[in-house]
Amino acid sequence: MLDAGDALFDNQYLVPSKAASSKLKAKTILSSTQDMGDYIYNVGNHDLAAGFGFLEEMDSTYDISFISSNIVLSGTNDLAFEDHRIIERNNLKIGIFGLMRAIPPFVTEVEALDISATAQKKIKELRPQVDILVLLLNAERDIYKKIQTNFQGIDYIFSSRETTRTRPESKQNTDGPLKYNFGIQGKYIGRFDISLKDNDQPIKDITVPMMTIKSYEDRLNNLQKQDPSKPLEELYKDNVSALNLIGRLKQGIAESKKQTKDVENYSYFNLIYLSSKIPSEKKLLNLVNQTLKTCDELDKQGKKTSP
Repeated sequence: MLDAGDALFDNQYLVPSKAASSKLKAKTILSSTQDMGDYIYNVGNHDLAAGFGFLEEMDSTYDISFISSNIVLSGTNDLAFEDHRIIERNNLKIGIFGLMRAIPPFVTEVEALDISATAQKKIKELRPQVDILVLLLNAERDIYKKIQTNFQGIDYIFSSRETTRTRPESKQNTDGPLKYNFGIQGKYIGRFDISLKDNDQPIKDITVPMMTIKSYEDRLNNLQKQDPSKPLEELYKDNVSALNLIGRLKQGIAESKKQTKDVENYSYFNLIYLSSKIPSEKKLLNLVNQTLKTCDELDKQGKKTSP
């Protein structure tokens, strides 16, 4: 699991009366995700809201990974967190490194090196070692647009600090890395399925044709509901508009399947909406409910003691 940054807090500053509850929520996130396998957090601007010392404590307390390739101890070139990770999955070597744009102004123990220069350094270092190179980026869209030419050599960029999310049906830029962002409300999880058969060939994004197939098949299935026992053409033989639509949908499915046929290396992206209909793991749900209850009590105490 990967997080591009700003996972722990809602802002770069803590509301004084809610500092205790905010820290408790952050600890609950980390204690829960450490049980989910390899969980890698890129350190983002908001993650430092409780100070560098708090994040250091969390890094040593929980079995998760905070990474950053451009956060260094102030006045030095000494990295404050793990530089990068290389993980292996099904004979694939995947390199993961993280960058962030700006340290909160009240945090003086660390500083952020230039994103572009650090990116080029990491690409040169990691590209020969891995099959897939991933950047976790904590930066606003306008910043990304200014420096995106420095990311050639990266396969995937997962970005935080952008308010909009990448829709699966959106066409990607074919001249550079595939870039995805998931919004700032935490309502979606992005899933990637990757198949790599020839390490010397590029990876083709087949998300758009796959989404087209799914969408068109769903529309045909809805048309079929009127009478599942009859072929669509017979069912709508007296409806010219419906017949034309059926023809276009079937043609679109056939063309999309051609685009995905015999593709050796591909990736497929899908968004999973975390709605209330998704069943929760009971133990985790109980933990969340208890944490929120405790947070309410801490907030009440905080209001009484705050100036």
